[in-house]
Amino acid sequence: MKYCLVIPHYNHLEALREFLSVLSVLPYPVIIVDDGSEFAIIEQLASVIATYDDVSLVKHNCNRGKGAAVISGCYQARMLGYSHIIQIDADGQHDSTDIGKFIAYSQEHPQTIISGKPVFNDSAPKARVYGRKVTDFWVALETLSLQVKDSLCGFRLYPLAQIEMLIDRYHIGPRMDFDTDILVKAVWTDISLHFVPTKVVYPVNGVSHFHYLSDNWRLIRLHTRLMLGMFLRLPQLLYRRISRIF
Repeated sequence: MKYCLVIPHYNHLEALREFLSVLSVLPYPVIIVDDGSEFAIIEQLASVIATYDDVSLVKHNCNRGKGAAVISGCYQARMLGYSHIIQIDADGQHDSTDIGKFIAYSQEHPQTIISGKPVFNDSAPKARVYGRKVTDFWVALETLSLQVKDSLCGFRLYPLAQIEMLIDRYHIGPRMDFDTDILVKAVWTDISLHFVPTKVVYPVNGVSHFHYLSDNWRLIRLHTRLMLGMFLRLPQLLYRRISRIF
């Protein structure tokens, strides 16, 4: 098994510059997917990347969304011969020391999607903390299970074969809806999930690209589609649940 890091990036240069110095001590190559940042930022980003041996850049010509950036990173990783990717945010809010836990579990369970389960401190906005509880409630209904312990964390390890299966089988939301959408469809496809508690710290003066109006409206539409999808798959999901009991 071969692992690499995939970082979706959009106008987060200063935070990413600092985070790369942290990641550079890890024994894993890094693929940064720039999702249509401003031209001047891309130029500076390319200069920063040139100072590292194991960091490469994939560029979107326009902003296509976080999910589209992760998928581009998956395709690039596959082309370079990797079997798994670790998705991690560019702003350094995730605890990279937990990557070792993700990989240790993956080596024993290579077909499992592994996700962080955030442990927040006081830096976390209350709206985010309570908002994800609402999202997780809907995800439990959409999957008829409690398998998804957190549906929004952007710190995950994906086996590429399983991701490619999901991309081929379903439409996956290309923007902020990606993280939730792909876990629900992984449950529908009976792909195993595992969650690792991990500290999440919101950087002081950090910049979020989550737009409360447009992205919350996108999530409302996502959950409407997923609920309809759940009803269509209700016999299959119930049969799977019952067969595992008996």
